[in-house]
Amino acid sequence: MNNLKRLFQILGRWRWYYMLSGILLILATFIRMLEPKILQVTVDKVIVYYQSGGKILYVPDDALTVFLYSVLPEFKIESPGIILVSLGIIFLIISLLRGLFSFSSSAITASSTEKATKNLRLRLFSHIQALPLAYHSKTPTGELVQRCTGDVETLRKFAATQVVEVIRMMALFTGAFIMMSSINLTYAFVSVIFVPVILIGTILFFKKESEIWTEHEKRQDKLAVIVQENLSGIRVVKAFAKENFEIDKFTKQNIEKRKWGLKLNKLHRIYWPSSDFLVHTQIAISIFFGGYLTLNNQLTVGEYTAFYTYSMLVTWPMRRLGQLVSDMGMATVAINRIFSILETEQENYEGKSFSEEKLKGDIEFRDVSFNYEGSEKKRVLNEISFKVKAGEKIALLGPTGAGKTTIISLLLRFFDPDSGKILIDGIDSVKYSKEYLRSRFGVVLQKPFLFSTSIKDNISYAKPDSHIDEVVEAAGAARIHDIITEVFPDSYETIVGEKGVTLSGGQKQRVTIARTLLKDPDILILDDSTSAIDSETEFEIQRKLRKLMKGKTTFIIAHRITSIQDCDRIIVLDKGNILEEGTHEELVKNNGFYKKILDIQVSIEEEIDAEVS
Repeated sequence: MNNLKRLFQILGRWRWYYMLSGILLILATFIRMLEPKILQVTVDKVIVYYQSGGKILYVPDDALTVFLYSVLPEFKIESPGIILVSLGIIFLIISLLRGLFSFSSSAITASSTEKATKNLRLRLFSHIQALPLAYHSKTPTGELVQRCTGDVETLRKFAATQVVEVIRMMALFTGAFIMMSSINLTYAFVSVIFVPVILIGTILFFKKESEIWTEHEKRQDKLAVIVQENLSGIRVVKAFAKENFEIDKFTKQNIEKRKWGLKLNKLHRIYWPSSDFLVHTQIAISIFFGGYLTLNNQLTVGEYTAFYTYSMLVTWPMRRLGQLVSDMGMATVAINRIFSILETEQENYEGKSFSEEKLKGDIEFRDVSFNYEGSEKKRVLNEISFKVKAGEKIALLGPTGAGKTTIISLLLRFFDPDSGKILIDGIDSVKYSKEYLRSRFGVVLQKPFLFSTSIKDNISYAKPDSHIDEVVEAAGAARIHDIITEVFPDSYETIVGEKGVTLSGGQKQRVTIARTLLKDPDILILDDSTSAIDSETEFEIQRKLRKLMKGKTTFIIAHRITSIQDCDRIIVLDKGNILEEGTHEELVKNNGFYKKILDIQVSIEEEIDAEVS
């Protein structure tokens, strides 16, 4: 029942169109019930009348035959052709009406399905955009892609072919059984004697298939993840000559998926022959029992003929029930998988938004502690406190895992502190709207990411309406303009490929720097943004950045001390604690952790220079 509610929720406002489509199908089914009746009247009344030379009169014995009799011409022994032609015309009109209602129903269903599916895709994608970073950190990209494509397509097929089909099957079975009962009630029950057995078998089939399909789709998710990771990291694969290793990994997972596919086939091999055997056995029983009643004058030949047609209409829903249940099992799994995303709580974007008002850049961390979900034993940040004045350039230095990137993540409200406060311009950061807050920050990440579009579009990502002159100016500041115009034949219109695959690591980093500079943020964050750039280029970029950083609060995460010597203040972190804080000169005099890192880097550079010499 819960999945039925979810299905109606997915169909949204178009569920009323499905109901209209179902009503049209019921009308088509009702009209279809007239066809065997015309056959019965033709055999029992019309043919008998003319064979007897008009001695056996046509006497209507129920409301339906009374109606048919009223629309036929007057019975005359010399004009059998007119009667038969009239019956043919009536049959043709009934068939045309049935076809019209069926076609209208199919058209409405198809249109509603595409609209509902489009809406579901948009809703699912929009919801994923609003999920917190913690969710994306735990959920493989390939799995999300599979659910947004494969599972949505499964639902689309079910909605297009089976939702209204349930109404058709119920209408056919009910209508045909009522018409059979009007002819002979005992015969009607004999003709559906195996229905309870088929229903029980179908329910068991549904449960088992749902279990197997759930496991099958889990293996499909893993297969999608392998493909996605392989294609994203194809350079690494080729660099280490691990093509065969990747093929073996894919093959093993493919075999695992096939194993569950074969289990599904085995289940179908058991169910379908058993179901068909019961259905055809019931048809045989119906034929023999009807023949017995006809030979004993309990049924007329016309009634037997009409009854046989109705019994075929009854058996069709019974045979289709298995296919419906099979598709329903797959759709149920798809619904559960899709709603596991849709029911995940979205990121809370509530808070103050100051429209175009800029941030001054005063920042204070006050006794901030934080640990990621699943790492309760060890805090990433342990009651750290520091203040940053507007316009200051602050460096964060420390070994891997010291908490540098976590500080940035808390500033951007990817996460909120477990305890303590982060104040921005004297206001608790949790009171700001996340959308507004992030729009005022400019971030250059350590691992640059480019979209599969042109260089120009990548640089202007944050400001799509930027003029080309602004793009060029930002590229110049990032020391990438000359490379774009001289190396790439299409200049700024060059398509960089997936994740910027056509650019080197340093070139990608410079493009992302240009992208951030074009945004003109109030607070700038450079997360080891020059790690893939040579020292000479780094010096030039830093020189250009000084002008652009003037008056902006700037955070620089770096491992090379040469990159941060001119910062207003350097905060040295280790294991979530602030070890020391001050200018480059002050920290050197302290002869602490910072001085040790400096000595190590200087000695390494001297060794390299000696080797080169």
